[in-house]
Amino acid sequence: MTVFNIEIAAQMSAWFLGKADDKRMPYMKLIKLLYLAERTSIKKYNQPILGDQLYSMRNGAILSRTLDFMRGKAHSDDWDKWVSLDPPYGVFLAKNLKPVELDLLSKNTIKILKGLWREHCDKTEWEMVEYVHEHCKEWEKPLGASSEIISYKTLLSKGFGYEEKKAKKGATHLKDQQELISILYDLNLE
Repeated sequence: MTVFNIEIAAQMSAWFLGKADDKRMPYMKLIKLLYLAERTSIKKYNQPILGDQLYSMRNGAILSRTLDFMRGKAHSDDWDKWVSLDPPYGVFLAKNLKPVELDLLSKNTIKILKGLWREHCDKTEWEMVEYVHEHCKEWEKPLGASSEIISYKTLLSKGFGYEEKKAKKGATHLKDQQELISILYDLNLE
């Protein structure tokens, strides 16, 4: 079981939207930035930020649940207080942002977001799609289906070039970490 916190995804989205000139962007660009943040955290710190499910889709790798919120297919007050839909293919910052409000983002997460923004702020959504196609080797165009899961093992082996044994061990570690977080999260709810 994966622990996914939509408010962290919303705060990360708000951080990126707050940097955009008009506080809005195509959701395709935003989902690629968030995917790259998740990927970077796994590579640098051996842990995901969001714990969202990684998927390959025709236009590249994405975070499944987060994309559902961006498209308006899922709803939550925790998302809606930060991000609003800008139909047909965009999102915008739902409120004036004060950095202190981004209280769920760690220093390491902010560092990742800043680096990604510096590197990709001037790219269009389609340039981001091309970037992910070229630089995220774990992505494969789905055959027949609209999407396919990217396992942690695939991310580690194809994406990061880990040899098979190290990729398998790393994937097990990431899954174990998520299970522990899930148990602690469930205990906290009781």
